Amino acid sequence: MIRIDIATLFPQMCEAFLSESIIGRARRGGYIELFCHDIRDYADNKHNRVDDKPYGGGTGMVMQAQPIYDCISAIKAQAGSDRRVIYMSPQGKPLTQQKVKELACLDGFIILCGHYEGVDCRVIEELDAEEISVGDYVVTGGELPALILADAVARLQPGVLPNSDAYSLESHYQRLLEYPQYTRPEIWRGRSVPQVLLSGDHKSVEEWQKTMQTAVTLKKRPELLAARRNDGSPYAKYLTVKAAEPGLPEDIFEALTMLSKNKLLSSKEKKIFVKNAEYLHNILPLKTGKQRIFLKADAQEAIESFLPLCDILSAHKLNFNIIYTDFPGKIIQESEIYVVTEDITDT
Repeated sequence: MIRIDIATLFPQMCEAFLSESIIGRARRGGYIELFCHDIRDYADNKHNRVDDKPYGGGTGMVMQAQPIYDCISAIKAQAGSDRRVIYMSPQGKPLTQQKVKELACLDGFIILCGHYEGVDCRVIEELDAEEISVGDYVVTGGELPALILADAVARLQPGVLPNSDAYSLESHYQRLLEYPQYTRPEIWRGRSVPQVLLSGDHKSVEEWQKTMQTAVTLKKRPELLAARRNDGSPYAKYLTVKAAEPGLPEDIFEALTMLSKNKLLSSKEKKIFVKNAEYLHNILPLKTGKQRIFLKADAQEAIESFLPLCDILSAHKLNFNIIYTDFPGKIIQESEIYVVTEDITDT
């Protein structure tokens, strides 16, 4: 049975959520262990203060290292073993279903919730905490993100849901979105339930569901199809990044270089450009010219570096799109890593 501990300034807030619905029933049924710990209990002053002004100035307060460290240490002692520590932070890697499945296989882990302007970074280093984000936005504290993570992991534990189908067919579990769902009445405001779902033919229904998973993913989250088709093969063999409108440099790096030379990039944007461009050059032998086309096997890693570059260009009114295709054009040369088409020239 997995044990999840949450270190927070607001344990009652977390307890209220974790005591309700499916997760609450699972706790009471003994399928999971969830504990909420008040970091203020480990303050070394009579007012239970755990924050102070940041060095270097700035607005807001920063949570102190020692109370956090003492709280986490006490949790590890209670659990009887060392535990992986996760810090919910907008600077962390985005939470994915794959990460949820990985954490669900552990005996347990500890979630640290920051607040105010964050925590003293030294305690994150000392605890060797893994930073995880629930999205590229900022909320008041780490409690809501921590509850999202705890819920996602808890529902994968044996006995929490009726059976594995309750989660294995859902969106993201197999890197595809879930097929559309319908219930009574059969016709609502002129919209009918697909006839195949009324046929009673289980094989046809299953085939429809698999087909719709791909169709829904293609419409709503096409980047997820970088992973696979239903039969396990890549959905799109090639990835290319192209200008979304005429008159722009056709190569994304040429566009960014143009902005950099004209001193239009902020220092932060320039760092992002340099970091991601260097990474892409390391993982793929890029071909300069009008297009850069990669095999889909490398697409997911490439996307993670291309997206922030596209965001920079979009902020400067230069829009580039990531395009997936099985047919990049007339192939002149192809290797395991890249293809060269008639649209690409070597330099």
